Amino acid sequence: MAEVDEFSAFRHENDVSIEQRVVYFINSLIVALVPVYLYHAIFFMSIDDHMIIYGSVTLFAAIVLTFAYNNIYRMKRLKLSASREHISIASKNKGGDKKKIAAAQKEVQALVTSHEAIAASIMYNNAVFLICVSIFSFIIFKNVPLVYNYIISISLGAGLTSFLSTSSKH
Repeated sequence: MAEVDEFSAFRHENDVSIEQRVVYFINSLIVALVPVYLYHAIFFMSIDDHMIIYGSVTLFAAIVLTFAYNNIYRMKRLKLSASREHISIASKNKGGDKKKIAAAQKEVQALVTSHEAIAASIMYNNAVFLICVSIFSFIIFKNVPLVYNYIISISLGAGLTSFLSTSSKH
C-alpha cells in the first residue's frame, strides 16, 4: 500500500491546475490570432468572408498550443527544480535545522520555479509557433491559394510546435 502512495505523488505532480490551463489557453489564443492579422493585412484576406475558417483554425491552433505549453512547462519545471534542489540543501545545512523556515523557503522556491517554467514555456512555444507559421506561409506554401495556405500553415505550425515540445532536449 505504501508503494501506491509513493506513485500517486508522481501522478499528482503532473496535474495541471485550472489557472494554468486558462493562462495557457489565453496566451495560445492571442498568439494564434497574430497570423489572422498578418493574413488580413499582408494578403488582404477579408475577415468577414473567411470568419469561419479563421475561427476554426485559430481555435484548433490554440488548443494544440495549450498542450505544447504544458509539455515544455513540465520539462522546464523539473530541470529548474533539480538544479535548485542542490541550492536549498546547501542553504539548509548552513542555516541550522529549523524545519518550518526550510519548508517555507522550499514552498516559495517551488512557486517561483513554477512561474519561471510557465514564462519560459510560453516564450519558447510562441517563438517556435510564429517562426514555423512564417516559414510555412511565406516560403514553403507561398504559391498555394490563400485559404489553403492559412489552414495548412497554421495547422502545421501548431502541430510542429506541439511535436517539438515533446522532445527531451529542453
